[in-house]
Amino acid sequence: MSSVDRLFKPFVVLVAVLLMVAPVMAQVASTVQNIDRSDPQKMLEQATGELLDISSAAQSYAREDPERYYAEVSAVLDQVMDIQYFSRGVMATYASSRLYASLATDAERAAFRDRVGRFAVALKRVWMVKYADALLRFRGERIDLKKVLTSDDSGDRASLEQTIHAQDGTDYLVRYSVHKVSDGSWLIANVIVEDINLGESYRSQFAEAVENHRGDVDYVVDHWVDLMIHDGSGSSQDATGAKK
Repeated sequence: MSSVDRLFKPFVVLVAVLLMVAPVMAQVASTVQNIDRSDPQKMLEQATGELLDISSAAQSYAREDPERYYAEVSAVLDQVMDIQYFSRGVMATYASSRLYASLATDAERAAFRDRVGRFAVALKRVWMVKYADALLRFRGERIDLKKVLTSDDSGDRASLEQTIHAQDGTDYLVRYSVHKVSDGSWLIANVIVEDINLGESYRSQFAEAVENHRGDVDYVVDHWVDLMIHDGSGSSQDATGAKK
């Protein structure tokens, strides 16, 4: 079992609360509150509240209309996650600035940008299917959030810790790395769940997949959803978390 697979525990709810998206439906997005990203702590608190409200309402319809639920979650998460940054981190050297600078033609550079863009879409979908369903099962008693200081913190970077207090008395700790982007707002760059670094875990899986497919990066990008969700068994999950 991989480190990412081990996230199918109660604490994965928090990742569902604040990570990964599917394409947002316009009619859904128009009903979602705008998240204030001027302060990272307020951003996470507001996003958490919005998503818990969405999951509560979705109890009555998610089984019959999972895409509606995913779209409502997406409308919030699109506002707080730096998916392009996270995706390039997962692709590592295959999406590096150094590789881009080494490309000789406009066609090669266009293919590079297209590859990164396709992977961002696929990565969003994987997160949505694997984790958003866990949000429906959230039964936490309380969620606490605080800002912490680390050696990496600066005016443009910060770390936040969120603790889920489950009904069985277990506490689950999640640390968010957030950074300030060019417009001055804050976005989530990475998440560590109970000492499992999600960016590093997916980076390792991406590199292994490329190696297993003889260095064919485009194949891995185009089949990422199948490779990660189906897990080689041909089964997937619906909005209730059940395999189908």
